[in-house]
Amino acid sequence: MTATSVVDQVDLGDHVCWIHDDDSDALDAVGRFAAAGLRRGHKVVCFTETSTPQAVRARVDAVGVPTEAAVAAGQLRILPAVDAFLADGRPTPATLADAVRHEVDQARREGYPGVRLSGDMAWVLGTGVTLDELRRYELALNPLFPDGRVAGLCLYDRRRYPADRLRLLGAAHPGTAAPSTPRTWSPLLRAYRIGDPAGLRLVGQVDRSNRDALVALLGGLTAGRTAGVPPVLDLTDLSFADAGAVTELARAVRAGGPGVRLVGCRPALRRLLHVLGGVTAGGSA
Repeated sequence: MTATSVVDQVDLGDHVCWIHDDDSDALDAVGRFAAAGLRRGHKVVCFTETSTPQAVRARVDAVGVPTEAAVAAGQLRILPAVDAFLADGRPTPATLADAVRHEVDQARREGYPGVRLSGDMAWVLGTGVTLDELRRYELALNPLFPDGRVAGLCLYDRRRYPADRLRLLGAAHPGTAAPSTPRTWSPLLRAYRIGDPAGLRLVGQVDRSNRDALVALLGGLTAGRTAGVPPVLDLTDLSFADAGAVTELARAVRAGGPGVRLVGCRPALRRLLHVLGGVTAGGSA
């Protein structure tokens, strides 16, 4: 097992911050991530910076997945991030997110069951994009993932991003990993869109390390709801939420309008929602 085999645990629906301090580790991670997608019939798009597109393609080949046919068919696209994101001048959080949404929509139109996107975020340095703008871009991507059609791997080099910035950027992702992460890893939080009635199911844990991502995910709680039908927030598989997360859950329930239903709320979480947020188990404020 290589240090980056934990990347194999990243699946459709996951938005992961991958923190590294070695260019070879980063290249291995992208290669494995792309190869896993090609094996499963997904479309794969890799935005590069530190490594060349040729190096990424060679690494996918080295993992044991030939790339020639995938490149010819458009299933695999590897391109410098600056070509994708700087074509129209200085990017903003909105234009960055729109570029990613375009890739997702294009893959859907082409009939792929899923799309995997990797981005070497070193490209942002020197562009004038601020830390807050980059954070808002990462947050804006989160609502793309609960439908289970997109996997995202955002690579951040700790040698280029100071620890305080990495903490903020990591919190914009539901899960964070690194080459040293145990192979038993899975993203700390996963979210799934549910229907009939529409809503969101949360699986895992929320603490300070991913709380901002939770807020972004909760912003899509009412997506796809039928008029007059209360949305559902299913907490059956939410095993832990710190006080800050509980406060955000309560805020989302209140913002979702009358009738938001909480499902599977454990007794301890129910009490915290009432004490910290004034929300009852039925979702009323």
